[in-house]
Amino acid sequence: MRKDPQKVRSWTWPHYTLARAALFPALFHCAGGWRVCGREHVPLRGGALIAANHVSYMDPPAIGAALPRRTYYFAKKELFQVPIFDWLIRTTYAFPVDREGDDKVAFRHAVNLLKEGELLTVFPEGGRSPDGTLQPGGRGAALIAARAGAPIIPCAVGGTNLLLPPHAKCLHRALIQVSFGPPIETRADDPLHKVGLQEITDQVMAEIARLQAEQAEWRAAQRRR
Repeated sequence: MRKDPQKVRSWTWPHYTLARAALFPALFHCAGGWRVCGREHVPLRGGALIAANHVSYMDPPAIGAALPRRTYYFAKKELFQVPIFDWLIRTTYAFPVDREGDDKVAFRHAVNLLKEGELLTVFPEGGRSPDGTLQPGGRGAALIAARAGAPIIPCAVGGTNLLLPPHAKCLHRALIQVSFGPPIETRADDPLHKVGLQEITDQVMAEIARLQAEQAEWRAAQRRR
């Protein structure tokens, strides 16, 4: 039986705060380097949707560690069927989504989170990129943000696919980069207009690509030193 998403609480689980603010940043520093850019674009209060590329299972903790406050995530419903792990991911602010169909419960919860002033991280590509390149984005993130009247913060994550390559059993050395771009406003007056949603999605994906290019330029400049 499916468990409904948990209600928003004013307090934050201590183990989430410890992992976000200390454990994961320390891990990334030790594993090869940790660089965050554009954090000033993330509002300290109020709802906003973080739209990021997706290359690794390490993307959520990397984004969470780079943000100045907690964020919620979608996670496939199968993960919530594992005892103990179910509690762990719920208390680190993931909530279940059925990726096989139109999950109205998860969609309404996502919109409500933004309306209640929370951050929500979404991967518009819908799944991990098989080769690390940016895949086309779906309109779901734009629809959620528009329904809530919340801005979208583009986010580029780099290096996580090298830190934890597909099918790897241990972490590898890699520089982890997380970059945030300026907010992109959504039009809450007409959130169901497909053309408008596609325009927002195209703008978001173009900004993610720009942030990725900046990360690549910075890495190349470091190698030339």
